[in-house]
Amino acid sequence: MRTVLLAVNQSPSSFEATLYVIKFIKTHGPLTVHVVNAQPDPLPWLPHDEVQEAIEAHLAVETHTGLLHEEQIPCQIHKRHGVAARVLAAMADELGCDHIILGTRGLNALKGMLLGSVTTEVLYMANVPVICVKGKHPDIL
Repeated sequence: MRTVLLAVNQSPSSFEATLYVIKFIKTHGPLTVHVVNAQPDPLPWLPHDEVQEAIEAHLAVETHTGLLHEEQIPCQIHKRHGVAARVLAAMADELGCDHIILGTRGLNALKGMLLGSVTTEVLYMANVPVICVKGKHPDIL
């Protein structure tokens, strides 16, 4: 691995993915890290609060980049709008990433089918290997 896309949000599994990247770099040497947060497109029939959306994106990225910076790991930050899986797969291609790293909630097959899964969609859409990091404590539904 040389260049990775680290997909982040405010979930515990996303936090674990960031810790995975830190541990990987400490063990195997430096990487170029692109931290990406994808926010959904606003729905035209709902009031759109750009301030709240900006705060959510900032909070999602700030925790992860703070951890990377504490370990003196440089990273580039990208905030995008759209369907998360599509954004992540496209960004990996655009940025020349050789891996995508993201947290996964570890839903069983039935819950995954009913609720959908960004991780599953990324696995199908990505042109590069995807490393799925399961959180120690799965998100509670």
